[in-house]
Amino acid sequence: MNKGVTAILSLVAGAAAGVAISSSISGKIIHEKAEKVDKFKSYYYILNQWLLLKQQGNDLTKYFHDQGYKSIAIYGMGEMGNRLYEELRGTDIQVKYAIDKNAAKTYSELDVFDLEEQLEPVDAIIVTAVFAFDDIEKEISEVVDYPVISLEDVVFAV
Repeated sequence: MNKGVTAILSLVAGAAAGVAISSSISGKIIHEKAEKVDKFKSYYYILNQWLLLKQQGNDLTKYFHDQGYKSIAIYGMGEMGNRLYEELRGTDIQVKYAIDKNAAKTYSELDVFDLEEQLEPVDAIIVTAVFAFDDIEKEISEVVDYPVISLEDVVFAV
């Protein structure tokens, strides 16, 4: 084969490989951004409903009373976890502790544990990371046998 033809074929093959790699990277970035958008959309809908409840004179303790839950743990001490704790602080619903994958780096008034630690029994664990609820529920259910509930379900049930 002619050296010129080989060089052209190599150039075309290299360009095709470059386009394929670039497309793969772009697709991954787009997917990650779409996941973040979905996460924040879910937070928006929950917080909007939560605000509507507050404006109507309701709060989340109604859900826990209706279910007969007197003590809970909060899974996920990001913004939503902190809002939930603040909502329940000073009520008759006892938040015994929090659970977080980054327990060692999480600052809270609550004791924060990771799932590998011994967890005190509670009536339910409320998961605030609603975007990953199915995976988190499965992980928690391997460790404890009490109800694992999405914050989204709590807010929309009141």
